[in-house]
Amino acid sequence: MKAIVVDEDKSAVKEIRLAANDIDELDIVGMFYDGEAALKYVENNVLDLAILNANMHGVDSFNLGSKIKNMIPDIALVYTTGELSFPINIINLRAVAYLQKPCKVEALKYAVDMAALLLKKKKKKVFARTFGYFDLFVSGKPIMFKSAKAKELLALLIDRQGGTVTSDQIIGTLWEDRPNDVSTQNLCSKICKTLEKELRDNGAGDMLVSSRSVKCLDTDQFECDLYMMLDGDKKTANRYIGEYMAEYSWAENKAALLNKYLQNF
Repeated sequence: MKAIVVDEDKSAVKEIRLAANDIDELDIVGMFYDGEAALKYVENNVLDLAILNANMHGVDSFNLGSKIKNMIPDIALVYTTGELSFPINIINLRAVAYLQKPCKVEALKYAVDMAALLLKKKKKKVFARTFGYFDLFVSGKPIMFKSAKAKELLALLIDRQGGTVTSDQIIGTLWEDRPNDVSTQNLCSKICKTLEKELRDNGAGDMLVSSRSVKCLDTDQFECDLYMMLDGDKKTANRYIGEYMAEYSWAENKAALLNKYLQNF
């Protein structure tokens, strides 16, 4: 579970960081001492949990939590305080837990468990259709991608069946007519971030695994007709009529291989 901590008290952030070391499910990926820096990070990253100080000076912690929820609707919030009680408006935000400082490992573990349970209930079913034209469905509805190139990048990652794809490989496939120069590399980086955001905004952010120059998909986070057929599902195989990601020229070779595969199915 990827989480950030937002607290102006550096010693409190350190305490949470140390407690998190004893919780295998929790990965603190960002520590911030002001709300604006946290919001900039949230805008461009996939997160499961935000641990926020309810009583930061000069910061409306309720507003901060609301803005984070607007960016990532399914994120779980945990509020901490060194005061005797929490502000009423914070309680109305329905965080998964309210922890008194200093945060003990047991209390933080309870909050993480509650967040995981909530996220599991909210998790949406994701399905990738590759037979014919490519589309990604979340809870039965197709994602209307704003960026055609971001959608094509996702198609490429799905085609790789969980294997990693480097930035150079992405450029060579999606922009085969462009030189692999700084301009194209910046364009590739922008499209990667766009894909992350589009998936996150549609409740499918968990499927993408991303580092600076390598991307892949967590194939446990979604279903795919291609994968189902290759696993021996005959009903799915019967739906394949010879077209695979028909809008992408780089997918033509895979279509030919699938046709041969089905001859021996």
